[in-house]
Amino acid sequence: MTFITAVLAVALGAALLLLAALALVPALQAGPGARLLPLLPRRPWPRRAFAVLCLLAGAAALAGAAVPFVTFFAAVIALASSLLAGAAALRARAPALSVLPGLMVLASLAVGAGQPLGLKVLALPKADDLPYAPLQARVVKTYEEGTWFEGIAAGPDGTLYLAASRKLDFARPDYWRHAEGEVIARSPSGEEHSVLRTPEGSAAGVVAIGADGTLYMTSNGVQPGLWRVRPGAQPERFATLPRGAWPNGLDIGPDGQLYTPDSALGLVWRVDPHTGAAHKVLEDARLRARPFISLAPGANGLHFRGREMIVTVSDRTTVLGYALLDDGHFDAPRLIASGIPGDDFAVGPDGSLYITTHPYNTVVRVSPTGERSIVGDARQHIVGATDAVFGRGPADRDTLYVVTDGGAFTGGPRTRGELVALTVR
Repeated sequence: MTFITAVLAVALGAALLLLAALALVPALQAGPGARLLPLLPRRPWPRRAFAVLCLLAGAAALAGAAVPFVTFFAAVIALASSLLAGAAALRARAPALSVLPGLMVLASLAVGAGQPLGLKVLALPKADDLPYAPLQARVVKTYEEGTWFEGIAAGPDGTLYLAASRKLDFARPDYWRHAEGEVIARSPSGEEHSVLRTPEGSAAGVVAIGADGTLYMTSNGVQPGLWRVRPGAQPERFATLPRGAWPNGLDIGPDGQLYTPDSALGLVWRVDPHTGAAHKVLEDARLRARPFISLAPGANGLHFRGREMIVTVSDRTTVLGYALLDDGHFDAPRLIASGIPGDDFAVGPDGSLYITTHPYNTVVRVSPTGERSIVGDARQHIVGATDAVFGRGPADRDTLYVVTDGGAFTGGPRTRGELVALTVR
């Protein structure tokens, strides 16, 4: 919530509580309070109902500073209360008093538009009901409070690279404002160390590992772009994207170029891994989220299966496939699956997709022939799953590693991200 929206919400809440007190406390209706009586319904029962409405809206508007989810609903109730007060003033032939309800109407609209989180949660896309075919699961590690994972990749030596962020605030559009990103390298023996840390205001995104061991990572924040860590070298932000971009998923294409879907702009960027030069390689309305009401991203995860670039579109619950043509362009998309609000995913040895669904707390398998099933959910510690990868070591090639944020979307800053292993036979 922005500062201006917060100030308007507090002022609106105070005005509504004042009207509620005036309607319920007779002592306030004498003296200066008598001037405001035309704003109240004349009859006792409508007046009490109006007072309850104002109490609910006023309390919710003030509570919204701590619980942003309720702010939009407070604004809706406040709008109704303000319109009722304005109508009462007009019936009482006191048009001068209608200025206050008019200002309250404008404040209600501004607060609702400034913090529509509640509306966006209600408008989240619905996932299809799918059969449950659970895989054996074990929790590899639970991390400290506030450590939320966004991406995972596996190196050729079996090392896992986990992209984590701290101090995210999902109640804000600029959720990355105070973020601190990090990539943690976890060896097959379980030893861990940090290989990359981003400055404040840059969230860690999704990781890809090049054939030469170079690590690449997307990052959203004050300056959207891609980071690179070459073997033996220091981390560097080597590619920058325009303000308003949101590079999310990441993969290396069969042409050796980097591809990242833009969750905000509804397109795919192609990035030269050597120079960092980036250009729009694919723009498609089917990659965009719904305007205003969407909380889920548009284009989100991206991986190649052969020459087919597969993209999940979270807000539209679709999985699309684009064939990479010989001239570097992409063919028209085909629908691989729908009803899956996918985040990122892994491609299995047989071509199956294992799609994480973040706040829906599932991992969904889509077979090469299109059959869908849930292979992991909260019963297997799949809570806030954001990405997955198959192991590349000799002992874990049939292990699907899943990273989570521990349910941060609803659980708040004290949740703990986890690394979970699913056995795929």
